[in-house]
Amino acid sequence: MRVEKAWFLADGAEAPEGLPEGGFREVALPHQWSLEGIEAEVGWYRLALPEAGPRRFLLSFGDYYQEAWLDGAYLGRHEGYFFPWVLELPKGKELFLRVSAPKEPLGVWPRFKRQIKGVFGQHDCRPGGTTARGQERGTGGLWGGVEVWAREEVALLGLAHRLFPRAGGWRLWVRLLVDAQRPFRERARLFLVPANFPGEALEREAVLEGEAGRAWREVVWDLPEMPLWEVWERGFPHLFRLEADLLGARLGVPLGFRTVEVDREGWLLLNGKRLFLRGTNAIPTQWLAAYSEAMAQKDVALLKEANLNAVRVHAHVTHPAFYAACDREGVLVWQDFPLQWGYAPDEAFAQEALRQARAMVEVLGAHPSVYLWCAQNEPTHNRHALGPLLAAALRAADPTRPVKEASDFREHPYPGWYWGHYRDFLALPGAPLPSEFGAQALPRAELLRRVLGEAAWPPRWEVWAYHNFQPHETFRVAGVEMGESLEEFVERSQDYQARLLEFAVHAYRRAKGKVVGYFQFMFVEPWEGITWAVLDVERVPKKGFFALKEASSPVLLSLVPYRERVEVGGPPLQEAWLVSDLDRPLSLRVHLRLEGPATLLLHEEEIALDAGEVRRFFSLGELWESPLEVQARFLPLREALARIPPGAYRLVGEAWEGERLWSRHVLSVEYLEPILPLEVAW
Repeated sequence: MRVEKAWFLADGAEAPEGLPEGGFREVALPHQWSLEGIEAEVGWYRLALPEAGPRRFLLSFGDYYQEAWLDGAYLGRHEGYFFPWVLELPKGKELFLRVSAPKEPLGVWPRFKRQIKGVFGQHDCRPGGTTARGQERGTGGLWGGVEVWAREEVALLGLAHRLFPRAGGWRLWVRLLVDAQRPFRERARLFLVPANFPGEALEREAVLEGEAGRAWREVVWDLPEMPLWEVWERGFPHLFRLEADLLGARLGVPLGFRTVEVDREGWLLLNGKRLFLRGTNAIPTQWLAAYSEAMAQKDVALLKEANLNAVRVHAHVTHPAFYAACDREGVLVWQDFPLQWGYAPDEAFAQEALRQARAMVEVLGAHPSVYLWCAQNEPTHNRHALGPLLAAALRAADPTRPVKEASDFREHPYPGWYWGHYRDFLALPGAPLPSEFGAQALPRAELLRRVLGEAAWPPRWEVWAYHNFQPHETFRVAGVEMGESLEEFVERSQDYQARLLEFAVHAYRRAKGKVVGYFQFMFVEPWEGITWAVLDVERVPKKGFFALKEASSPVLLSLVPYRERVEVGGPPLQEAWLVSDLDRPLSLRVHLRLEGPATLLLHEEEIALDAGEVRRFFSLGELWESPLEVQARFLPLREALARIPPGAYRLVGEAWEGERLWSRHVLSVEYLEPILPLEVAW
């Protein structure tokens, strides 16, 4: 039974007897007090509990510490935001929950944090960013709400599984968390039900037995060949629901039949076949209580619209609805443990991190979309002490998935933003799997004015910095100019992000093999910030969204310009490439043309590609080295280029499969009058 409402009071009292007599007000659950504009570190919830069953259990999702009192009796304490507190409730009617999300003191925060909250505790995309105000507008509250479960003497409290392929089918290892008041021997029923496609359900019985207490009980279920869960571009994500019934108590979790591993060259093997990962980083929301199934479905639909097959849940565990949507839609999830930058170096913190890492596997391990566990994001002094420890715990808890010790700084290249120029992406920084790269871009002007008020224009930089804007990188590295209005600034900022993302993704995809995938940073703004996202907080696309979408097409035509400014008669193109991530052969018709003061067809060709092939099908250097009879075929084109009028042109390339336009790449090129007359060359 879900508890829909509670009485709430923000108060720092340590126990119920320290609370004032009045001041509580009714709130709907789930609830986070920052969403109501309350800047507090402790919130109290008073709930009237129903009587239910011989036994009843509380399931409570709170951020970050919880303590409970029932009719004045203290019941215990829970630490950790992303997994539930499962607490048996004695007889009684009035429950007090003290939920605390205290700001960590300076000196502990930010380098030696103790709360395992990842981006919710410190990040450059949360309120205050990396400034001293970076803990404001916290995430405290009952973000996932409260449930009360009625149970018998032998209570089913949890369900998990691990899945292993075997000859002719699968071996399913089912784990049931049972809390018994006595030694027991009971029959449990297991069901495997198709969840997103028509099909027959499977069922079996199993005997569970054990001593009194709370422990995991195990069943092994051998199954035949089953429909596979696949990413959306390679097949259908056949999804099942595994359900267990014990003495009338029933739980269910998702299940998908698929295998994941990483080969020696770094490729992800999904169901035994290599998959090039086209991904992004996501923090869907800063406040989980405000997220919903409808929002999750929209976000995952936008991921697919952007031609992405993978998403990295960046340095936190997000709302359950997001994982469920990825399961249904066939989008892979790289899952980070909620550690961001530096944490306490002592043994007590390491022990707590180990406990919560195992909890993450139990909470999320049933989701077929989750393909990888990562222990830390950009760790600093903890890198070589905590990372290996947590990775070992994750491997032990789940031997069916790859594990990374960390997503390191060296895998996060930011040329054109923190250093260098975006052309440095040609060197393939972060290869073979860059897991962050990108540039900030302003959201639309209307949103900025609504959020920033008078500080929007002319900009008050301290307000912009609170909303995550980075002026040094914008003006002194990227070289973005503000212009004469907020609208001009937005246009130029979004143009730069789009240009950088197009250049970077094309460079990585042409290097397929040396590069096995990418995860752009990032997809959507989790609050009213100015970040690296390609969608603003209201899911309105920036120009970077369309650049990412076009560059991430499963079939890509990639053009490399000769020069951005070239003299009349010169070639507009240095190289042309085709990249396929599909697991089938293709026959593509390629068109190249110039559009501007004159229109000129440059090339048409039918090209056959093998499954997953990347091919450079034109190289200016190779043309110059080719036999005279080959060069002669291009003589009419050279003569036509010598006759075009100067001006701004677009080099347009298209790759068609029948009536389907797979990829369109457009480059700008300016043709200039020759400084010297065209005479004899070469």
